[in-house]
Amino acid sequence: MKKLSLIVIATLLGAGMCLAQSISLPAPEKTGGKSTLETLWNRQSGTEFSERMLSDQDLSNLLFAAIGVNRENGKLTSPTASNKQEIRVFVFTAEGVCEYLNAENSLRPVVQGDHRDLVAGRQGWVKTAPVILLMVADEKKFGGSDERSKVVMGVDAGIVSENINLFCAGTGLVTRPRMSMDTQALKELLRLDETQTPLLNNPVGYAR
Repeated sequence: MKKLSLIVIATLLGAGMCLAQSISLPAPEKTGGKSTLETLWNRQSGTEFSERMLSDQDLSNLLFAAIGVNRENGKLTSPTASNKQEIRVFVFTAEGVCEYLNAENSLRPVVQGDHRDLVAGRQGWVKTAPVILLMVADEKKFGGSDERSKVVMGVDAGIVSENINLFCAGTGLVTRPRMSMDTQALKELLRLDETQTPLLNNPVGYAR
């Protein structure tokens, strides 16, 4: 497993890096950001982003906030029903798409190229975010596909999204939770099967 800066990751993705090789992130920080009440007072949805890419540390902290492992027993920052941990997070940038592997705190390259337009749909401002996090529910990991199971997985994805929202509000980043996206095109791009469904996404970036 390599430990590389995002600039190097971008270069390797653009050059056709082996997509099977994961890339480690710096360890998430344990201190920093605003207090809980300050964060709640600052929470808002934004649509304007700086073009500057997130630093390695900020990306690591962001992904840890979303679905990071925060205990030795493997449990996460975002609770899921019966600890199913069925929500997967994919990271979209101008250079490619990676999946966040929380047990390793690493990125697994999935596909090269800028595919943010598939998440943006008709809302062009989404493509200006340097990072978009996509939440995908995995029915096989959850162990059910009935209507009740789908509702619960939607709730679990919403919790992940809210973790992202609060992290951004507490650290000065800009984000907005969204459901709009080209779901079928994303399933094809990420090679998801019928039991794996994109549910929510959060564009993220620094303030302009």
